[in-house]
Amino acid sequence: MKYYQIGIISTLVSILFAIVVPFVYVDIIGSLLIITLGILHGANDLEIISQNRQTNSTNFFIKSLFMYIGVVLLGGLFFFFLPTIALFTFILFSSYHFGEQHWEDRLKISTSHSLFFTLYGAFIFFLIFTNQYVEVALVIEKISGLLLPYEFFLWSMISTGVLLLFIMMIIPSLRGSLFKELFLLGLLSLLFHFGSLLFSFAFYFVVWHSIPSLKEQINYLYGDLKKTSIKKYLKASLLYWIVSLVFLGLIFNYIDYDADYFLPMFFSFLAAITFPHTIVIGLMNRNKS
Repeated sequence: MKYYQIGIISTLVSILFAIVVPFVYVDIIGSLLIITLGILHGANDLEIISQNRQTNSTNFFIKSLFMYIGVVLLGGLFFFFLPTIALFTFILFSSYHFGEQHWEDRLKISTSHSLFFTLYGAFIFFLIFTNQYVEVALVIEKISGLLLPYEFFLWSMISTGVLLLFIMMIIPSLRGSLFKELFLLGLLSLLFHFGSLLFSFAFYFVVWHSIPSLKEQINYLYGDLKKTSIKKYLKASLLYWIVSLVFLGLIFNYIDYDADYFLPMFFSFLAAITFPHTIVIGLMNRNKS
């Protein structure tokens, strides 16, 4: 069974899950998805950097590690001192990253296609934002101080959707995917409507982004998707993953999960680690091309 079919079935099951299960349990599942497969898909960035440069030297690894941590810390400071600009930058980076990963097997990674990738990812974001307006507006206000009206998200979603539809209709290589994408986006819209903000983001982030990205990374690093290659990937990722879990565990231990500041801080943390990961995966995709 192709992954698209598995993803569609998973989306249908998750819609039902979000409808019948209380949000507190739905959010727990969403959090677990992020701290397992979500974090795992970014745990081998340093290995990918080494592969891009075709070197395994210890000095290069240490330099890359400090540079990577530095970018994460700069991202955190960016959110602290310039939250509005940082939030916009995060959404822009993530939009391109989501779109690039979703279409990289059907559309050549190139500067000319960057707009389409960004539009696709932005449409996903605005689909979530529009369906989860109350909670999203609260998070954005707490991060940036801006209270954006519902109409801003609605018209942004409609505009990006119309542009996406137009581009897919005029580019022959995309036209064949039009029905599949409309069906998927329709299901995601239902999920984003019935689920919570955390679960909506976590589900798309893991099922439609992280798992396909993991497959591509393992193929890139080890040449196939056999059990041996998967074990190698997990072994190489283990230390980073454990450190991330310990760090998040400390956060959960000292921070009130139900407090108003939890979601803004949670998404700011995700944003800070997204910046370097987006750059690394972008370089990986260009190397493959």
